[in-house]
Amino acid sequence: MTSTTRNRFKAFTSQSNLEAQRRRELGHIHQGRKVLGWSDDDYRYHLHQLTGAISSAKLDSPGRAKMLSHMKKLGFNPKVSDFKPFDQAQKINWLWNKLEEAGGLRDGSPESLLAFIARTTGTSYSNIKFLSTADSSKIIEALKSMLGRAKRSHEDDQ
Repeated sequence: MTSTTRNRFKAFTSQSNLEAQRRRELGHIHQGRKVLGWSDDDYRYHLHQLTGAISSAKLDSPGRAKMLSHMKKLGFNPKVSDFKPFDQAQKINWLWNKLEEAGGLRDGSPESLLAFIARTTGTSYSNIKFLSTADSSKIIEALKSMLGRAKRSHEDDQ
């Protein structure tokens, strides 16, 4: 592989992704400290011996990896959250169903939802999973507004 080919294929990671990874790794380090039962002095000893740092906040990515690897050798496995938020298509379906429950729709069918999406975005879709992020956001905001109006109207009727 020539150097020009190698230079053309650089991987770029956004700053926000790097910061999220840093926070996750620091969280795992502090989680490991508690699980391993280290006192503050124990923790600082291991940190300094492995990385030369006196604070995990000062660690770079290789330093955090070294610390986590050491903790793993001592028996720590970080708990990874299995929380999965709604994706946008699920949220649209959920809002559509809530809007129907609130009496804000004449027809709550999936076909009616697709017709609403077409009117709102100016583009027709065969399935909501094909919506772009921008169109999904527009639909979600419109449905939230409609749901708010339907709830207020329902409260006024009572």
